[in-house]
Amino acid sequence: MSLPDEQASPTERPPVARRAQRTLRAWQVWAITFAIAAPLLAAFFTRNPQLYDNDAYYHLAVARTYFREGLIDDLRWTRFSAMADGFGDKELLFHLLLAPFAGLARDPVRGGQIALTLLLAALFAALSVAARRTLGGWAILLPWAIAFSSTELAWRWVRLRPELLSLLLLVCALEAIARRRYRLLGAIAALYALSYTAFHAFVGLCGLIFLFGGWARRRWEWPLPLYAAAGTAVGLLVHPHFPKNLEIWVLQTFEYFRYRAVLDVGTEITPNYTDVTLMVNLGWALGLCVLWLSSRPDPTAETRPSDADLDRRLADAYGVAAAVFSVLYLLMSRFSLYALPFATLWVLDSIRARGRSIGGRTRLPWSRRAVPLALGAAFCLAVSAPEALRQWKNYDLRTQAGPGRVRLRDREAFSAALPPGALVAAPWQQTSIYMLWAPQALYLNVLDPVFLAASDPARHAAQASVFSGEEPDVPLAVAVALDSQFLAYSPYAGLDLLTARLEHDPRVAIRHRLHGFNLLWTMLPDRNDAFILDWFELPSQQGEAPPTAAKLDAATLRRYPRWPVGRGTRVEAYVDTRRLDDRRGCVTLAHPIAESEPRRMEAELAPWGPSTVGLDGNEVAGIGGEPKAVLGRGVTFVLELAAGDHLLTVRTCPGKDEKGPRGFYLRRVD
Repeated sequence: MSLPDEQASPTERPPVARRAQRTLRAWQVWAITFAIAAPLLAAFFTRNPQLYDNDAYYHLAVARTYFREGLIDDLRWTRFSAMADGFGDKELLFHLLLAPFAGLARDPVRGGQIALTLLLAALFAALSVAARRTLGGWAILLPWAIAFSSTELAWRWVRLRPELLSLLLLVCALEAIARRRYRLLGAIAALYALSYTAFHAFVGLCGLIFLFGGWARRRWEWPLPLYAAAGTAVGLLVHPHFPKNLEIWVLQTFEYFRYRAVLDVGTEITPNYTDVTLMVNLGWALGLCVLWLSSRPDPTAETRPSDADLDRRLADAYGVAAAVFSVLYLLMSRFSLYALPFATLWVLDSIRARGRSIGGRTRLPWSRRAVPLALGAAFCLAVSAPEALRQWKNYDLRTQAGPGRVRLRDREAFSAALPPGALVAAPWQQTSIYMLWAPQALYLNVLDPVFLAASDPARHAAQASVFSGEEPDVPLAVAVALDSQFLAYSPYAGLDLLTARLEHDPRVAIRHRLHGFNLLWTMLPDRNDAFILDWFELPSQQGEAPPTAAKLDAATLRRYPRWPVGRGTRVEAYVDTRRLDDRRGCVTLAHPIAESEPRRMEAELAPWGPSTVGLDGNEVAGIGGEPKAVLGRGVTFVLELAAGDHLLTVRTCPGKDEKGPRGFYLRRVD
């Protein structure tokens, strides 16, 4: 967007930014911004007793452990994660900075809120200083305007994550690059490598700025990439977990793409819908347009040639950063954290690099008329207000304690229900909360599913199957595949099918359920006596007309393979016909019954796919569709057994997905 080089009237007042800049230096802008932001942010975050993001509880748990025990070498809570044997803490410096807040505070969550306040206030101050050359003292308001006008960015600023420290260090690095302070850049690079896993992004960004300067400006400044690379190498080598930190980096940076198809990583690594992106960022985009249309030639620009060079270098540095992270933002929504601030600073530095400054009036597009800048700013805020208020309500809903502080009481009761050393199967997303509130227990994985998928693919597949509800025999999978005594999760995570599987299963017992915020189930061995597990496979040619018990020659038939001796034998209850072979069609199984006297037996058939039950060649019950083997949702029937021998048969077929589970539960309920 270009503007005519109109000259300011001699009688016109100096531009807004230049008037404010006369009285405020950089350190003053930093101090004032921090002094204003810290109490306001503290009041905002401490209104409610919870943090917005689950990952924050993981960071607090690690920081609290560092404070109490010093640096730990293994992440003991995650038994099967790649970080279990050799931590390789990828956010070491962030956790060390967080340690006193998590360890000294009686409530580590409150300590985390104070730490988030200070970190975000420091980031606000850095952004204000970076914008000061164009906006002057008005730069103090810039972070608040961005947060209000882009709710997607605000949604990420309220999270206690190392990304905030990453953004702060990147802003400092770009300022150092523009000022040719390469030794300082090297120090920042070392800190970045100790603070955040994506150190390659730091080196890559510096390399791209170097290439842009050489290609577009004909300035090949070799100290730039060399100091960035050297500082990063130093940070990696002095890491106390070296070389495990590099192993974790490889897993999260490269192996992630190998396993991406099977990872449940949430929505932040996927792009937003176009309408969502426009809705949450419309006020921000309009605000940049208003600032650009409010710029005018600065009569003092020709008197500051050294400033002009710095202005151009700043615009180049922030422009490259904005371009890189904007492309990444289009691919993954999480990069809005970087794309929007860098784009804002690029626009501001571009205004100044063109020899312009912000005036008091905003030119209307395609018109010679202008309106006061304050009116344009008010319009942007009005556009942003509905979405900002909606997201504020969402924030409060997620961070409030609920009536009678029920959410906090739920977590305290959950922790009390777990004995020390308890082996717990839990989703990786909720393990962060459990690590802080119930650190005495041991879980599966945390923070990223790739750490389990890469280190133990079989267990990762079992975990995914259990929590998706696709595993028909949950107690068996939890006890054997996941080597756990307890099963924990939040039903609000969309795990209704899993809960339905457990509600009527005699092999589990609910250990904790307070208003349903977190559920804790205990696996009970030796509670599978009611399930009929001894079966013979009938040949396919006999499937349509099962033999009677008198004609059944069990010696010639294949016995259904039970689980080998061990914990599985004491827990299994589901008859998984996939153990017989890899056929995808229907299977008929037979179970001989010998009665010395007449007996009435009531039973439930809960199959995965369409199935029928027969007695002595006569069909007695059936169920169609795809009930997915949920106990309590099957078909209940009564068998009138006369004295003598009988043959109970079940013919079961696969569901809609022929490659999916096949089998059934058959249990006595009398």
